[in-house]
Amino acid sequence: MIWGVAALAVWREWATIVGLDGRLSSPVFWIGLLGITASVGTIFFGLPFVWFAFVPAALAGFMIAVLFSRSRSHWVWSMTGPLYAASIIIGPLVLRNRGDDGLMIVVWLFLVVWISDIGAFFAGRTIGGPKLWPSISPKKTWSGSIGGLLAGTIVPVGFVLAIKAIFGVVWLSVGPLIVLTLSTAITAEGGDLFESAMKRRFNVKDSGDLIPGHGGMMDRLDSYVAAALFVFMATQWFGI
Repeated sequence: MIWGVAALAVWREWATIVGLDGRLSSPVFWIGLLGITASVGTIFFGLPFVWFAFVPAALAGFMIAVLFSRSRSHWVWSMTGPLYAASIIIGPLVLRNRGDDGLMIVVWLFLVVWISDIGAFFAGRTIGGPKLWPSISPKKTWSGSIGGLLAGTIVPVGFVLAIKAIFGVVWLSVGPLIVLTLSTAITAEGGDLFESAMKRRFNVKDSGDLIPGHGGMMDRLDSYVAAALFVFMATQWFGI
């Protein structure tokens, strides 16, 4: 329920940022809402191919692009919004329903995102140094990025190994686990940079004012959305 509300808040903020109508009374918002809800709902029907879950959100995005986009160049942003919001729920929901290791993987995913963010903050503040990408995110440094990747890899890997030792829950061997965790941490940082670039593209400071002083829901979940979608794709493509 909480993540459903978060997904709808993210969709509303996305629609507002890209110049669509994000008001609750807008047909744009309701078309996107129906697409996101239908996408999440398909998970509970035991689809033979789990990627079908994204189809309703994709159709909603296409409809919005056709009916409400200002130009052809605006279509991609209009179409992507419902898919982006649906990813907040679909990936973790599929991962959680895997079986014995589902809960551990979801906790591991949150640890990658949170610890990467915390590690980047403290490393960047303590070490400082050259900026990572000044034109996109002026405050981020290379030291913060590297510190975040190290923390976001070491702690989650340690968590999975501890669960294996204590409860006997087996997921991946150490080598593949490190590679996947580091890749997910990199993707999480990329999600943060993507949202920063998007806001710059549309000349917006924050995605919303839901959290005073901290922006909107997209500002809080940008890294998580990217990481969740990446892990979902990795587990589906490579059977891990």
